[in-house]
Parts: sequence; structure tokens; C-alpha cells
Amino acid sequence: MSPAPGLSDRPLAVLGGGTMGSQIAVVLAFSGQDVRLWVRDAAKIDATRRRVDLVMAQLVDNGLCSPTDTEAAAGRLSIRTSLSEAVADAGFVIEAIAEDLAAKQDVLRLAETVCDPTTVLSSTTSALNASEIGAALENPGRFVIAHFAQPAHLVDVVEVVAGASTSEQTVDAVNGLLAGLGKRPVRCPDIPGFLWARIQHAILREFVSLVEQGHATPADCDLILKAGLASRLPAMGSFEHADLAGLDLISGPAAQAVWADLSNASNPADTLIGKLVLEGRLGMKTGEGFYDWTIRDPDEFKRTRDEEIVRRSQINREKLTAAAGHSVSAGRAAT
Repeated sequence: MSPAPGLSDRPLAVLGGGTMGSQIAVVLAFSGQDVRLWVRDAAKIDATRRRVDLVMAQLVDNGLCSPTDTEAAAGRLSIRTSLSEAVADAGFVIEAIAEDLAAKQDVLRLAETVCDPTTVLSSTTSALNASEIGAALENPGRFVIAHFAQPAHLVDVVEVVAGASTSEQTVDAVNGLLAGLGKRPVRCPDIPGFLWARIQHAILREFVSLVEQGHATPADCDLILKAGLASRLPAMGSFEHADLAGLDLISGPAAQAVWADLSNASNPADTLIGKLVLEGRLGMKTGEGFYDWTIRDPDEFKRTRDEEIVRRSQINREKLTAAAGHSVSAGRAAT
């Protein structure tokens, strides 16, 4: 794997040493370039290093890279507490701090004042507007969102979102960098939720409505999604399914009845989610949400989740490799 033209032979910088920042830093470290992971507080260096080491170990344990490759990547990744040192000669800088617009703007604005004029600036936000973030910069043309979904070191797709002033050169550079890392960049619109979170929220909204009405349990809904719908999604997307079923059927009386009955709640606080929040049931971090996480082991859940993501990712990569080989063979046969 190699970085994009224009970003070659220059260090890469990640701003923020939390879960996402650490995972992204590991991904970038496999580019063959030096990676600087910036943390604001020196007291958090050890915790950040432990997160990085855990991600590296997981890659080895799942057969995604060799111990030798991991050791080399780890040697290229350094943790810094000086933002100026982290970004000064970097070709690509990605911010991965909390989802707070003002905080992200402040960090990126500061990075812009000390980095090279040709440096590409980015953010891994999943919800904030690219144009609004970029508006805080002197040169918003070099800013683009690169939204890594969690876990960033395992999920192949990365959403690339340009703001109103983002140059196509910036988009092309980031797409090239991501592709060189083995990721699959997808150009997404600068709208709330982009594409990934938007669909995720649509599914959750409907499931919450069904649970709230007593039609199903959270476990029922999750089973339908994981063991049912998700089992065929890798082979058939929504528009492919619509064409397969026939658009006359998809627009017929049965479908009309479903669409008319779907939830149209516009605020999560007005649903069962709001009730749980008021009760202090926030999910894993409080021990209870839709599920009782004092009975279910959160760490075991995350481990099995990651194993399944790896398994499906490997299957998809094998399919892509086979398809590419088939295309090459077909081309040779045609000549």
C-alpha cells in the first residue's frame, strides 16, 4: 500500500489520541510514512499508547498483518504533545477530537497556522457540516471530511465529504491516500448524517418505534437486522433489490401501506430514546440502555463484533480480487 501522489514522503498527523484517533493513526502507519499522533495532555500519553498497542495486536490476532509489519508500523508512529511539531511538515492532517464544532474549528485553525500551505486538512466527524468546519480556515479549499467508521482499522469504507469551498484536488488527494491504504472511499453529500449515519438513523428510528409500540423487542429487531437483512446486503443493495423485485411491486399497494406506516419522528428525545436518557440509561457506559449490560459483557460484545467485521471484510476483499482476476482473464480472452 502507498499514499497518494502529492502526499508521498511526507509525515501524516492525527489530532486526538482517543479511540478513533488511535485507530486512524494505526491505519496511516501502514502507509510506510511517519505518523504523528497528537494528544493535548501529556498525562494521557500512556493511555493512548495502550490503545495503539491493542489495535496493533488485534490486527495480528485476526491475521490482517504479520508481527513484522506491525512492528515496522509501530516504529513509524510517534505520540506528540506539541501540535506544531506534529503538523509542521505533514502532508495530511486529520482531526479526531470530540464532536464539537467550535473545538474542531479551533484545533484545525491552529494547525493551519503552523503547517505547510500545501497540507491537506481533514476531520473524521460523522455529523458536523464540512462547509461549516472549513469556514473557520483561511484556505477552506484544502479541507475535506474523511469519516472513518468505528472500528476505523477494520471497516473498509470511508466517507469523503467536500465542503462548499473544497477543491477537487483536495478530494482527489484524500481519495488516493485512502485507496492506497486499502480503504474504499465513497464521495458523500454534505448533508446531516452524510450517507452512513443517515441510513443507520433511519433504521434505528423505525426499530425504536416498533419497540415503543410493543410490536417487537430490541433483541427481535437486532436479530432481523443481523441474521436476516444484513446476511444478503453484501450481495444486494437497496436499489438492486428494488429492480429485482420490480418497481411496479415496490410502488404497489403493499409497499404504499408500509411507507405510510413508517415512523416519521423528527426528534429522538420524543421517542423511547428520550425516556431512557431521562432515566439515566445511556447504554454501555451506564450499564443499561436498551439492553442490560451488567448481564451482557460489553468487552465480549466488542470482541465478537470485531471478529465478524473482519470475517465479512475478508470475504468482500476475496470477492473483489476474484472479480478483478475475472475481468483481466475476460479481457485477455477478448484479444
